[in-house]
Amino acid sequence: MAEPRDKLLLLQAALDGELDAAGMLAFERLLSEDADLAADYGRQKALRDALRALPKAVVSGALRGQIEAMAPPRRAPFRQWVPMGLAACVAFLIGSSVTYLVLPQPPSQEMAALVGDHVRGVISGQPVDVVSSERHTVKPWFASHTALSPEVVDLKDDGFPLVGGRVDVVGVTPVPTLVFKRRAHLVSLAEVPNTIAQIPLGHGALNGLSLLAWREGSVTYVAISDAMPEDLDALKEAFDKAIAAPP
Repeated sequence: MAEPRDKLLLLQAALDGELDAAGMLAFERLLSEDADLAADYGRQKALRDALRALPKAVVSGALRGQIEAMAPPRRAPFRQWVPMGLAACVAFLIGSSVTYLVLPQPPSQEMAALVGDHVRGVISGQPVDVVSSERHTVKPWFASHTALSPEVVDLKDDGFPLVGGRVDVVGVTPVPTLVFKRRAHLVSLAEVPNTIAQIPLGHGALNGLSLLAWREGSVTYVAISDAMPEDLDALKEAFDKAIAAPP
């Protein structure tokens, strides 16, 4: 049976169309044997197809003129102003609507570094430096390896059992990262001091992984996983509830 890291690589290669005919047949056999992998592949393929099917924006002549009129006297070529004008239109529509649309935030350099640490952990088969489901083991371990004393909780009752922890690096600063399990998926949750990075908040995606960042006081939490975005929402809800509970 293929190792989890090999399955992840095969899944990404299949989604990117990088497998030849023989490789695709082998991958399809693997899907028939692994229900969780097949479900992940179906979800990611459906998301990819939905994004490809989105209609392309068409700029009317009237809108083109309005955008050009907004430019300063020594303006850049029109093609550089179109994205800015479209962004302004989208912001207006979102702000004036009775409903709202969550637009994914582009990953920052710091978030990309955390994604790299997560991927290395998954591929190496060693996603944690300290293996334990006991917060009283993980928290003291962090105290001797990072300057930040992190919030450490076990969310087993919420469907996110604690696997352990590791130290990631943002810039040149070690930051504590908890690792949870969500069914067949690993979820990394980094705790980044706001003094060393200003990470965009909200949902995002990078290299096929789901991202979610939120801020609590002086810390920004960054969750990374190949699970679905709604799983990261569930993690945030469970984590916030756990740290707000009396000790």
